[in-house]
Amino acid sequence: MKEFWSENSKIISKILLNQFGSTFFGIMLVAASYAAKDQRDWLMLFSSCFATLFYLFLIYNVIWERGGSDRIRVDAGRAQRKPLTGLWISLAANIPNFIIALIILIAHPFKHTMVWAGTLDTVGRAVSLLWEGMYAGIVAYFAPRNPIMHLLIIVPAVLVTAGGYFLGLHNVRLLSAFELKQPKNSSQQKPPVKKNGSDKK
Repeated sequence: MKEFWSENSKIISKILLNQFGSTFFGIMLVAASYAAKDQRDWLMLFSSCFATLFYLFLIYNVIWERGGSDRIRVDAGRAQRKPLTGLWISLAANIPNFIIALIILIAHPFKHTMVWAGTLDTVGRAVSLLWEGMYAGIVAYFAPRNPIMHLLIIVPAVLVTAGGYFLGLHNVRLLSAFELKQPKNSSQQKPPVKKNGSDKK
């Protein structure tokens, strides 16, 4: 366990940093959509889906690069191939999300009968909004009162991280069509070959 954290602490920190940035991006989009008078629910859902896809894109790129670097080490014989490393990294990076979901799941059934449960449920949902802001519109649209939703929203990030690492480990690029290609430099073209002998007048 100690070896796992020492090897993967940097990549886990990058994923958490991406979530930190994505949650504020999602909050801004959802808040702007909430201010609309017409089609508010659809705009909030669209904004939340866009912010979520942006977040998944960020963590996919980060974990794919990690899988690619591990592939180089494996090919050189400096490391063993571990295709499930991305899954363990994702589960570790989503520990805060699991804690938030667990708090809401425990407190929700008793929030109307016990004071501590009501307070814990309110705190859990507030923290969820601040740390999982990109999912806010999705939760509000599909299941605003269902605590299971706070657990289900973690699944896409786990799947993308695990799959992204696996693809990077096997050098498979799903987003190659969206990558910018460097244009060919005309100055690097070879000059025409001159024929031997002098030209006749």
